[in-house]
Amino acid sequence: MDRHQKSDASTEAAPKAPSVRKGGRSRINAIYQTMRDRICFFEYPPTMVLKEVALAQEFGVSRTPIRQILQRLESEKLVEIRDGVGTIVTGVDFRRLKDVYELRLRISEIMADFIQKANIPQALAEIQALIARAEKLREEPDLRTFWIIENDRHRLLNRLISNEPLRELHDSLYMQTARVWYDIVESVWPEALEALHAELAELRRALELGDTRAIGWTARNYIAYSMSRLSRHFDPT
Repeated sequence: MDRHQKSDASTEAAPKAPSVRKGGRSRINAIYQTMRDRICFFEYPPTMVLKEVALAQEFGVSRTPIRQILQRLESEKLVEIRDGVGTIVTGVDFRRLKDVYELRLRISEIMADFIQKANIPQALAEIQALIARAEKLREEPDLRTFWIIENDRHRLLNRLISNEPLRELHDSLYMQTARVWYDIVESVWPEALEALHAELAELRRALELGDTRAIGWTARNYIAYSMSRLSRHFDPT
């Protein structure tokens, strides 16, 4: 299994920007998601300086939306804006990471109270497709594909949440931990792959039953697993 190669510290090292629809909020969100994914894939590695001018040129927008996106990424602790230096991709603070995981656990416990049952049939169809994609990883291991499946699973759950502030918090906290988990998955690949299959199967059962409590607790259990693995990685004592 080839480890995803991390880029050097330049915006030119990142993949070509995707085509995004013209128009205010949808376009800014698409650029934001692209930049956030690049941070999580380490295409923008820690300590890299993100330059507004270069990013604006790449995405074909003015510096104003780029500045707004960087501020949003800073609120998620993925970058830090320093006067006189610029915007720097952050590293990992394990103590803070544990706090984020603790909050993610709590959110999963209450998520059932805010799940829209009307969205469950669509989520069930999507989980079936995710299971099929995950099965291919047994024969064709690939870290990037693993992370994309993980990311799609998260977005599936996120769309079930009817409360917008909770949905935004749920999404933001996930992204703060996702890149760290992605960075160590290779070292625990067989275990992580089996855990992914187990979670997807449990989510499918919960969705089939329309059991919102089971959906939340399945998500919580997998968060707890990831937290345990990261704890052993960063603090083996």
